[in-house]
Amino acid sequence: MDEPVRESFHDHGDLSARLSQHNFRAPAPESCCDVVLRVDGVRFHAHRFLLAASSKPLRIMLTGPMREAKEMEVTIHDIKSYIMEQLLEFMYTGDVELSTETVVQTMTAAEVYELAALRDVCKHFALRHAKHVFKAQMIEVLPEKLLCDLVAHDDLAIREADLLDAVLAWAEARYDSVAEDVEDTTAHGAGIQLILQDVWPLIRFPTMSVRMLYGTVRPLVRDHFIPEYLLTEALFFHLNWGAAQSPDHQKRMTPRTCSAATRKRKRVSFIQTVSFDTPPERGADDPLP
Repeated sequence: MDEPVRESFHDHGDLSARLSQHNFRAPAPESCCDVVLRVDGVRFHAHRFLLAASSKPLRIMLTGPMREAKEMEVTIHDIKSYIMEQLLEFMYTGDVELSTETVVQTMTAAEVYELAALRDVCKHFALRHAKHVFKAQMIEVLPEKLLCDLVAHDDLAIREADLLDAVLAWAEARYDSVAEDVEDTTAHGAGIQLILQDVWPLIRFPTMSVRMLYGTVRPLVRDHFIPEYLLTEALFFHLNWGAAQSPDHQKRMTPRTCSAATRKRKRVSFIQTVSFDTPPERGADDPLP
């Protein structure tokens, strides 16, 4: 007797197309919605089983022992309605439309609701468009874990000088959380350094120009915003003194992909006497920060 022939067929595209027809705000009567999410005053009609299958936090909320599991209408806090609509669209269809103006909020929400695939899509988008995403008001809501993930990445497409400004703005937005640990206003820099203690080692100071190191970084070190060892390491790199001592050192000395692709770093030879207090004059071969 011959063995039966078995083949598997998949048509996920057709499933996605069918699910994309669902109208979250005004569903058809036959859509069988069994939960309404009220977000920022907007009501989204959805299916409890699909939300639970997509997101662990939503599964706990909608099917566990919590009060929301028994309610037809559930209020979701701390998220904008247009961001929730993006999350729902992705959970139903796998599609999402991102913009530089909202990707940080979308990525943060995806992290909160444990939508790993959406979070990773947002990360790659933010890396490619970092010079537009890393603006003071836009990245203030970014959790520290996600900020560190992005700043550590080789493919972060932003000048190191602009990244420095962005992380300082991010820290300033959180300064009140450590202000009580700062004894007086002169210790403001120390408070910022405390907030950025896990971020500073990820900034690639050695890839900045000497002009940038003396003109911008050195004053921040003097005011205790940045640990001094990072400036020393960067200057030694330009002087070509010693090699990287650890993988972390080596990574800081490696230009990001965008920098390596656009220009070849030039070493600066220190023939002149330099002062920590006065930035050296820029020569013709000294690249701008």
